[in-house]
Amino acid sequence: MKSIEVFISYHQEDETLRQELEKHLASLRRENIITSWNDRKIVAGQEIKGEIDRHLNQAGLILLLISPDFMNSDYH
Repeated sequence: MKSIEVFISYHQEDETLRQELEKHLASLRRENIITSWNDRKIVAGQEIKGEIDRHLNQAGLILLLISPDFMNSDYH
């Protein structure tokens, strides 16, 4: 069975919360039930918007870490 790609969207101010969420998802990743992706996985030289759009389109599940900073962002 193919793993589900989980796209995690969050505001930079919520990086600590994203890291905590990743810890909770670790057992699902180890069992190859999911893979998770967030913008921190973009490497130098990759086009940021293109990579984000590609992973959004591939995602089987999109998790939004909604906070006041997230809601006030122009990017979401």
